[in-house]
Amino acid sequence: MKKVVIIGISVLVVVLIVLQLMRPKFAESEFQKGKALLDSARYEEAIVKFDKAIWYKKSPIYFNFKGLANSGLGKDSIAVIDFNKAIELSSTVAEYYLNRGVSYRKLKKYDISLQDINKAIELNDKYAKAYYNRGLLMASQMNFDEAVKDYNKSIELDGSNLEAYYSRGESRSNLNDFMGAISDYDKMIEGANATADAYKKRGTFKLNIQDFSGAESDLSKASEMDKNDKEIFYNLGQAKFNLNKYDETIDVLNKAIKIDNRYSVAYGLKGGALLKKGDFKAAIKEFNKAIELHSTYPKAYYGRGVAKALSQDYKGSIVDFTTTISLDKDFAQAYYNRAVSKAILGQHKEALPDYDFIISKDSKYAEAYFNRGISKMNVKDNEGGCADFKMAVELGYKPAEPMLKMYCGGKK
Repeated sequence: MKKVVIIGISVLVVVLIVLQLMRPKFAESEFQKGKALLDSARYEEAIVKFDKAIWYKKSPIYFNFKGLANSGLGKDSIAVIDFNKAIELSSTVAEYYLNRGVSYRKLKKYDISLQDINKAIELNDKYAKAYYNRGLLMASQMNFDEAVKDYNKSIELDGSNLEAYYSRGESRSNLNDFMGAISDYDKMIEGANATADAYKKRGTFKLNIQDFSGAESDLSKASEMDKNDKEIFYNLGQAKFNLNKYDETIDVLNKAIKIDNRYSVAYGLKGGALLKKGDFKAAIKEFNKAIELHSTYPKAYYGRGVAKALSQDYKGSIVDFTTTISLDKDFAQAYYNRAVSKAILGQHKEALPDYDFIISKDSKYAEAYFNRGISKMNVKDNEGGCADFKMAVELGYKPAEPMLKMYCGGKK
């Protein structure tokens, strides 16, 4: 009987020893299954596998990957605990600090995030991904200059990360470096990342440098790839408007409005296109809709004011130009057009301050000098009127020449 018991205990010991020896293998098997699930964004299932791997073996790598899975689920507070454990077990691995720093950034704990990412770079100053993520951190705090420096370093170390070009393009655009932003999106699009968003962004940057044909091309491609993005159609409308393609402008803006019938700027730009076509009644209707949806939209009031003036409703235009100025005190053209409407109504004295303003903003505005000269003549300021006619002539405004000859003896 004792012999049987002894044999049984021996077998058990052997089994336990074998199991103990096999633990690392079991751990690695579960870990690899977890990695495959993580790559497929099946985060919850991945965490189950990582927990099993950790049960077999408390490896910092396993905790690190479990942290990535929790971060993928948006559970960054829990992810930080996982990364803490990884760092506790192995404190000299740059990746663990970087991953914790990324989670802290997502939790908006920017100071701690920066400390971790800096630590990652201290441990590995060739770590492209760390520079890239520090760039994201800088950009999230509107520090675009520093963000660009970090993206530059990341790209220098690893030019294959197209997301770095995308992010650098975003930061460059925020610094009004649209040419630089376009070159970054060129790289993305050439690198098989020709998404609707990439074309949309590059097209928008081209609008900013007044490359309207280039913008039209990019935004047309974006609209073919994504038919539900109202901003793509609106921006395409801007490109076509600036290319004097007013019917096409109206067509693409109608598509934007179909996506969102409360899209005020689309109504405003559509009104502008109708205005250019000379359909003042229809233009006013679109501006009315834009104002109904957005009561503090200065360009809509301005456009409606122009449409009213061209319809000879000068009193109505003055009201709209005045509202425009109340919403945007530096809207120079509103002052000019209000002055013109006042002058047409015989309100020359009231028109003068508006002309003064526009000329203070643009000392080379020849037509403004000419019209101010007319208003000065009408309030008996002949000397001032002649001085304005003379300035208009010097600036090359031909209609001022007969006025100068007729009222000022042709003196130049």
